[in-house]
Amino acid sequence: MATAIIILLVLFAVILYLIKPNKRRVEKFPCVLFAHRGLHGKGIPENSAAAFKNAKEKGYGVELDVRLTKDNKLVVFHDDDLKRMCGDDRKVKEADYAELENCRLYDTDERIPLFSDVLKVLKGKPVICEIKAGISDSAAEICEAVYNEIKDYTGFICIESFNPFILRWFRKNRPDIIRGQLSMNFIKDGNQLGFWQSFLMTNLFVNVFSRPDFIAYRFEDNSFGYFFCRKIFNPLLVAWTVKGGQDCRKAEMSYDAVIFEEEEE
Repeated sequence: MATAIIILLVLFAVILYLIKPNKRRVEKFPCVLFAHRGLHGKGIPENSAAAFKNAKEKGYGVELDVRLTKDNKLVVFHDDDLKRMCGDDRKVKEADYAELENCRLYDTDERIPLFSDVLKVLKGKPVICEIKAGISDSAAEICEAVYNEIKDYTGFICIESFNPFILRWFRKNRPDIIRGQLSMNFIKDGNQLGFWQSFLMTNLFVNVFSRPDFIAYRFEDNSFGYFFCRKIFNPLLVAWTVKGGQDCRKAEMSYDAVIFEEEEE
């Protein structure tokens, strides 16, 4: 009996070590509501200059996605390929930016913007920047490019990623940048990740690499690792992606920041 208790205590201690976030460096975000990929809809495409101007004019913070092109330009674009947004089968990383400039977002006049141009549009508004990179991609290359763009930004800006090695790079090389671990219940979602990767990500065991300043978890998802991380370490929490006013109000009661989308009328 005593042996079993000791084993359980050791196991729990290991779990706590794995899920432990960074010590809290900021008490709160500068605003609660962050428009997901800008304030889009009603003819305004996501991650477009128009979506970011719209969010800025309405006083919201902004969440956006960045990834590298073939010629190492940082663009604001969510998907790894152009199919959904531009009707093109190419992957973003296989095209030079000059080629992407010819693409239109959802058949509008909006183009895929450079990250540097978006930051000029936002002019100091709070930004959550999601870095899009696979496990096999070079973390150093995209992280250095992102840091060079954000280091002189005059407003609040932080980074987040599903990839814990992106956050580990910032932890080791640019620890001054606030970083967040993105996650969700991958097991419940039934995605294409293998079981062990889904298990580790779902329960935030990857925090051992990233030691994040905040946890961005899919709204209303849960797991035992996420539960213990919240209850024991009390990190800053971000809900994504919340849709509609009723859910936004619900999320604001439990989270420090809410990444939201307006419901289509």
